[in-house]
Amino acid sequence: MRRSAVLCAASALALTIHAPNARAQGFSVYEHDACAMARGGAGVASPCNSASAIFFNPAGILSGPKAKAWDLQAGATLIHPIGSFTDSATRAVSSLKNETFLVPSGYLTHQFGPRVAAGIGVFAPYGLTTSWDPTFLGRYLGYKTTLASLYFQPTVAVEIVPGLQLGVGVDYVHSSAQVHRRLDASAQTETVSGTTITLAMLGVPPGTDFADVLFDVSGSGWGGHAGVLWKATDRLSLGARYLSQVKVKFSGSATFTPVATGIALAAGNPFDAPAGTTLEQALFAGAGALLGKQDATTNITMPEQLVAGVAFKVMPTLSLMADWQWTNWTKFKTLDLHLAVADTTLSEYEHYGATNALRAGFDWQATPAVAIRGGVLTHNGASPDETVTPILPEGQRFEGTVGAGIHLMPNLRLDLAYQYIRQQDRRGRMTDPVGRDPLPIDNTGLFKFTANLFGASLALAF
Repeated sequence: MRRSAVLCAASALALTIHAPNARAQGFSVYEHDACAMARGGAGVASPCNSASAIFFNPAGILSGPKAKAWDLQAGATLIHPIGSFTDSATRAVSSLKNETFLVPSGYLTHQFGPRVAAGIGVFAPYGLTTSWDPTFLGRYLGYKTTLASLYFQPTVAVEIVPGLQLGVGVDYVHSSAQVHRRLDASAQTETVSGTTITLAMLGVPPGTDFADVLFDVSGSGWGGHAGVLWKATDRLSLGARYLSQVKVKFSGSATFTPVATGIALAAGNPFDAPAGTTLEQALFAGAGALLGKQDATTNITMPEQLVAGVAFKVMPTLSLMADWQWTNWTKFKTLDLHLAVADTTLSEYEHYGATNALRAGFDWQATPAVAIRGGVLTHNGASPDETVTPILPEGQRFEGTVGAGIHLMPNLRLDLAYQYIRQQDRRGRMTDPVGRDPLPIDNTGLFKFTANLFGASLALAF
């Protein structure tokens, strides 16, 4: 049973790494400021304020001669996903668990003068959780996947010439991921009379769980962030930002826990185990160290991003913005995984493509104390048809946003936002896409996905 156990473990680890990368458009979080979120994420040419500009355009942390010396902001986004998978053959429906996830952010900037500013930001551009019932069809791929990738970014911005600003930052990235999945006893192998057969051929029913696997890995890396902002006229501004790729070295462990199968072995069984031995006990004993806790490692390069946009002030109280965002997934072709005890490396086919997003929004200062905002955005998915799985079945999305900014006091502003995500239904698979390059498109059902997001930010200038 050695090779079977190795492949099960290796493919499970692969799903741990899928979370921050293969599903990037789905796991990507762009909502790191309720003001920008309400505009549909648009505003690289007109950041909401100097603090959150650390993420949206580092050049924008320089706010001009009339700005306060300090700008402090804290915020959070609540993400409530709703998703399901309908099996084409049985019409059985599996649904995501009813859970809500919190994504925090924080920024601090200081104006050293009319031409120099600096600051630091903490945000999570890649992170989410997908959680299904442990009994659903795709549990052998993963029934709960959790990802957290925190970026810590010190930033500095200068005015090169009047109206032209440049900002740069260094990103330290710490990422962690956990995957829970099950192993199917019927798919394991055993040698009987010199012939290797699966336990399904011995009468073990398909879908007999015998182990719960937890992969827990983390890693860190370094990257960079840069932005440019050109205020061409009093009404027109152009901007761009670039987030570099980051190579993260993941390391951690794989832990296997027995699950009761309800099957007791009779005398003379193929495992040579005493009568009454449970199937899970026999499988763990037969696999030996392969089903014990072991080290797991891999390297992943998080993709680069490029955003460019324009902002135009239609009237003193109304601004319009539009952005284009590109995320480069083309380098993510295969995934090489290494398990220490198994002493094996498994290369898994991915073949993801670059994604493009279009964002548009408006910001209307309805009264001196209240701003009304709205926006729309759309983007394609990164994964090809043959690797759409329940880890996150991402695809083409259409999103709408609304929000408001309220000056509670002259220097204290509360921003609120709501965002609705409607994803185009997409066919996918519940089987592990480990295999040859290219993989066959073997999709067996339909994924549906929507989400509701709520954002709030509190900004203080002093």
